[in-house]
Amino acid sequence: MWFVADTMIYKATAENTGGSFAVIECITTPGGGPPPHIHTNEDEFWTVLDGTFEITIGGATHAAGPGDFAFGPRGIAHSFRNTADTPSRILLGFTPGGIEGFFRESGQPATNNGPAPAIDDAEIARMMLAAPKYGIVLIGPDA
Repeated sequence: MWFVADTMIYKATAENTGGSFAVIECITTPGGGPPPHIHTNEDEFWTVLDGTFEITIGGATHAAGPGDFAFGPRGIAHSFRNTADTPSRILLGFTPGGIEGFFRESGQPATNNGPAPAIDDAEIARMMLAAPKYGIVLIGPDA
């Protein structure tokens, strides 16, 4: 999937884990990552595979490199951002699973091996429509 200018590769979904969890590899462009948001239905965790990221959880920002892990409980605002000069990979995990439906509804299927397209107004509109259905609260960059 292409979502917020990133490429997401589903490793495990609610469908094949009995709803227990979802795991997604995310190839994130330099400076890329999702805007601050809150999950009301699931916890999220991150493991940096390569590159460097800033992971913000509840207003505290942490620098993370390969092998580093972070956990964001549901109900707490969070985001992450690629701070490297090159596309970098981060593994995203969610418990329980199901949020991958939000990415499917908001993003678009990847159609080639190239980078994801830039986020546009249509994708923002799809996110705004799908977010409440999946218990996601989108908050501004200053939250």
